[in-house]
Amino acid sequence: MKVDPITLEVIRNRLIAASRDIRRTVERAAYSPVLYEVVDFSCGIFDSEANTIAETPGLPSFLGSLGYAIKSTYHTIGREKLKPGDVVLCNDPYNGGGTHCPDIVVLCPAFYEGKIYGWAAFRGHTVDMGGIYPGGWYSNTTSVFQEGFRLPPVKILVEGEPNEDVFRLIGANSRVPDAVLGDIRAMIAAVRTGSRRFLEAIEKYGLGVMLGALQQILDQGERMSRAAIRCIPNGIYSAEAFLDGDGNDDMPLDEELRLKVTVIVEDDEITLDFTGTDQQSRGPMNVPEPSTICASRYAFKIVTTPNLPSNEGFFRPLKIIIPEGSLLKAQFPAACAMWPTPTNVIPDLVLKALAPAIPDRVRAGHFGDCMANFIYGTDPRTGRYYVCAEGDAGGYGGKPDEDGECALFCMNLGDTYNVPAEVEEVRFPWRVERFELIQDSGGAGRFRGGLGARRDYWIIGHQAGLTVTTDRVNCCPPWGLFGGKDGRPSITVVYRNDGREERWRKISNLPLAPNDVVSFETGGGGGYGSPLERAPERVLQDVINGYVSGEKAREEYGVVIEENQMIVDIKATNEMRRKKREGFPRQGKCTVQKHAQT
Repeated sequence: MKVDPITLEVIRNRLIAASRDIRRTVERAAYSPVLYEVVDFSCGIFDSEANTIAETPGLPSFLGSLGYAIKSTYHTIGREKLKPGDVVLCNDPYNGGGTHCPDIVVLCPAFYEGKIYGWAAFRGHTVDMGGIYPGGWYSNTTSVFQEGFRLPPVKILVEGEPNEDVFRLIGANSRVPDAVLGDIRAMIAAVRTGSRRFLEAIEKYGLGVMLGALQQILDQGERMSRAAIRCIPNGIYSAEAFLDGDGNDDMPLDEELRLKVTVIVEDDEITLDFTGTDQQSRGPMNVPEPSTICASRYAFKIVTTPNLPSNEGFFRPLKIIIPEGSLLKAQFPAACAMWPTPTNVIPDLVLKALAPAIPDRVRAGHFGDCMANFIYGTDPRTGRYYVCAEGDAGGYGGKPDEDGECALFCMNLGDTYNVPAEVEEVRFPWRVERFELIQDSGGAGRFRGGLGARRDYWIIGHQAGLTVTTDRVNCCPPWGLFGGKDGRPSITVVYRNDGREERWRKISNLPLAPNDVVSFETGGGGGYGSPLERAPERVLQDVINGYVSGEKAREEYGVVIEENQMIVDIKATNEMRRKKREGFPRQGKCTVQKHAQT
């Protein structure tokens, strides 16, 4: 049925509002800060064939693979065995989950007159689903069997009634069952709300109008996507990057992992070909296929229609080629706890490849990793075990017409937030000693990279454990474009109570003693364009704001500042820049782009 434009927009926005209701329910009912503060989840409305129809801001790395969970439910449980009131849960990375064990998917079908016409879907991070150490995110696993309790699609509610067997199984396999089961109950309430909103739209507008609107929403998405692709010159564009090994606790650098993408633009279609990417690793830096597809779609959306709400139709012109058994299409039972690390690089890599074709629509590399960290132990105030899961925010790359953003979460984490210091200090036994931007962390450029951030925790009154994962430190720091300098990479520093200092990229279950201080220091974004082309007045303002030191202003930008008066010495600056121009732009191993125009 053809739906008039006004009714179509009302239905489109009503379904977007339905997905927002899923989000609001979780934010209000969840037990764990990783959900109600960090918003480490995604949710959306899907049609009966698992096509995304509507979404709300959340993790791009979660949303794009929720359709895979619906299809896995059909395959594992069977469409014909689903009943009104059922709610499905899964987390198996290789059957319905598509990420890693701590990420829980909860799905609720929308039945109308005995038939499924839609789904409300949610994926969110839980603080512990078992595994060798608390948190479910590790740097040293070699098999998915080590990484946590896995569930293929199962009914957590059966025709509206709790399946207590599944609840008991989950509770028995978590170190913090009260928090995890409380979070899951919030997820269930949320998708039931979303499913009800979908049915309310059918009842208001009629089934025929609703089905017609769903089809038109997808078709419109496809048309807008194809029109945007036609603005990119036809060609074959390639880029590659390297990861700091396979994740095994700061292993030697001679085992770096290669990621490669070839972007083929042909009229109104794009192919992303990952041939040339290394084979799956022994450690946990492997990616189940749905997550690679999700990250690829995110990259595609950035360069085509970044400001439009997403649906499945936008991705019809996109083809993705992933070699079997590669790092980005790992085979069971490969460890995959650190799947976000490779997928975080994919959007950056696609932008790097397309930079020669669309220099006015790309940016330099961002800090490039979730910098996931987990602190856990027994709270001396309550005697209860706790697990705190967080990411850290860093700098984004400079753009063609403005500086990169400071202290934003990585591309995989999307619209997430830090846990406020006040919440941290009430919920957990430590004190937030420092939370600030890191001077000189952004790569120099005509448009500077955004700054990373430093966040310090002082452990109080108990023995704790730490797991932290950071990448792109040694092999491939956040790269600059068109002569811009690389950003400073991320690092975690542990200041021991006896004066020792330890620096870690990746470590699992590191013991922390009372009065140790853990400092999470994220990287900055790469610069865009030669630093010698940055307006001296902008450099001066950066120095005044504390973003750039006077030393770096001279060294990187060739700007001489009279610090007593805080003014630019124009004559000395022009002379210094004249001497520095030879050798710019300079590009290193990770900033080389290959471009073959067809």
